[in-house]
Amino acid sequence: MENINNLNKKLKNLKKEIANYQKNCSHTKQTLRAQDNNDVRFVCDTCFSVLRWPNSNELKDWLKR
Repeated sequence: MENINNLNKKLKNLKKEIANYQKNCSHTKQTLRAQDNNDVRFVCDTCFSVLRWPNSNELKDWLKR
């Protein structure tokens, strides 16, 4: 089993890598998705970055599906 310090270091590096990937993503395809806290937000389909709140019409259309 790995040392917890090594695991935390790997986790920190992976979080940095994800943040850099999301920063450089163009977010060209976005989809409305329910979040873990039950909020509905637009999320990039490529990098899974949470982007923005939907307006009332977008939310209504999403709820009709």
